[in-house]
Amino acid sequence: MKALRSYRERLRYLLDRVFAREFSGQLLFFLILVVAVTLLGMSAVFFGLFDPENADVHGIPTKIDGGFWDSMWWSLNNVLNLRGFQRMYGASWPILLYALLLSIMGLAVFGVLVSLINNTMRQRIESLRAGETPVWERRHILILGWNNKIVTVLQQIARLAPGSRIVILAPREIKKMESRLRIAGIPHEPLTVILRTGVPSNLRELDRVAVDRAASVIILSTDGDDQDSIKTLVLLAGKEDWPAEPPTLTCEIALEENYELAQIAARDRVQIISSSRVISKVIVQTIRNPGLAAVYRELFSIRGNGLLVKHAPEHADRTLGELAYGYQDAIPLGVAWEQTVGHSVRLAAGLNPGSDYDLLEEEQLVLLAPREQISYRAPACEYESSIYREGGRQPHVPGRLLLIGWNDMLYDILKELNAHALSGTSILVLSGVEPDEARSRIDNKIGLMLNNLNLEFRKGDGADAATYERVELTGFESIVILADDSWGQDDADTHTLRVLLRLSSLRQAHEHRAHTTVELLDGANRDLLAGLEVDDVVVSPDIVSSQAAQVSRESILGPIYAELLSAGGVEISLRPASDYVELDVDCRFDDLTYAAQQKMEIALGLTLADGGRVLLNPTREESWRLGEDDHVVVLAQQVYR
Repeated sequence: MKALRSYRERLRYLLDRVFAREFSGQLLFFLILVVAVTLLGMSAVFFGLFDPENADVHGIPTKIDGGFWDSMWWSLNNVLNLRGFQRMYGASWPILLYALLLSIMGLAVFGVLVSLINNTMRQRIESLRAGETPVWERRHILILGWNNKIVTVLQQIARLAPGSRIVILAPREIKKMESRLRIAGIPHEPLTVILRTGVPSNLRELDRVAVDRAASVIILSTDGDDQDSIKTLVLLAGKEDWPAEPPTLTCEIALEENYELAQIAARDRVQIISSSRVISKVIVQTIRNPGLAAVYRELFSIRGNGLLVKHAPEHADRTLGELAYGYQDAIPLGVAWEQTVGHSVRLAAGLNPGSDYDLLEEEQLVLLAPREQISYRAPACEYESSIYREGGRQPHVPGRLLLIGWNDMLYDILKELNAHALSGTSILVLSGVEPDEARSRIDNKIGLMLNNLNLEFRKGDGADAATYERVELTGFESIVILADDSWGQDDADTHTLRVLLRLSSLRQAHEHRAHTTVELLDGANRDLLAGLEVDDVVVSPDIVSSQAAQVSRESILGPIYAELLSAGGVEISLRPASDYVELDVDCRFDDLTYAAQQKMEIALGLTLADGGRVLLNPTREESWRLGEDDHVVVLAQQVYR
């Protein structure tokens, strides 16, 4: 057995050496193989090739010598299967040589033809697999770039516009993109997804994916790097030769520091979504309003209530306050309009302009509604609630806050906290960054004094028990766990889960429990947090991708979301029900609407302590008996202290 294995290895090595010589080695191997097999075939002489019983067989020649030459002819023709050469049997030697040469050359020509066809087909298949062929779609949705929001964007589009054809151009291998989408279940969604590999900031690549014929274009920040996104933004915003109506252009910017530059590049032609700005705003609002994450989740989900823009000239000269009582399944939030700036038309929006605001005929109404088919019935008389309460409290930033983790959103979170916080608010940042390095980063990135914050930085892993030996958890009113990238973790959500397990273990010995907000990068991990005392979960990719998908379908939503999620504008807030109506009495949504209007706010719904239910835009017929732990969801002007 050992000798046989050695012989096989030597034979394999010899073949490798032969084929390493390319054509010359392969030709030599071919000739040797033909000779060897022909000689093997000639041995049929010893097994009755020319016996009398085979004399009448047409395929066995006997004209020359009935021995060596005839057997060689028979064997060679069976090896090479040269039909033309076979028919030359009995001809003179020069003619036989010509026939053999031409037959072999014909075989070579046929082999080249087969090879050309095979190579061409293989190259076309490889080109298709590599995503190098052009796209001939029309009115498709074009996604440029790739990041962890791609799956949620596709899922949102599948529900907003089932049957859509999506073309994705990204600097990724087709197989890797296909694998990611397959794992996420995208092939089962009502979508046709076409993948192409390429650089989105290249004009030829954009032509290859039919950007001129697209209905809308979404630019995603590839792996958190805005450089290619801004280049693509410059190309598309500056494009003047659109063959028809330009597509709706939406661009995600991952880093807040690039937002202003992106706005300049957009030239008011592209809706810009700042991931960092949006998520930091949501996280800070959740810190100030415990329980608000569930409200944002429904607002950005297409399954529940969402933003709807409706042109309603029949409501011209009516006030928003009057319309609020007339709509039975929608809530007026504000108005949107088009304004001409230079030679371009810009979309604009104003939320919560006041209950006495008169709607103009050219303006569109912004509504919170579950569907497009909504009903309106003019109120018979002006409504006045008998259970209205005056006064009220504003949400505030906790006095002591623990931030665990570090990522690029931390800078925006600190700026937003500083704007809302009372002077002297204490924040401890626990991460994998050295304290001196952390302070230097803050100074370089923010570039302003955080006058209302007392910042302390410590290096330590939130999943390690030793980290908390010098941290008194009972002293914090709120704990925020960010998707941490300071430790070089490949899976930030796994690290977040380990931190929560550690905190859950440490807090078992204490009755006091701080309000806990967690940022996740994958909504599928939400179920893993059950039983770990998490109050609010913010799935950052879901919020941004939902906004991008909705804006790409209806561009007027861009300025509305910008108004809703920008500093200094309006905010969604949770307020105690006792600040609006009397408790333990029958209360309808019209009572909450009236109470909110008296405070220059808009009632959006309520959250009930019983079961933790969130009721946005509830039915007008239902009534509740509200208690101390119930809250009203309102759209109000931000108040900075």
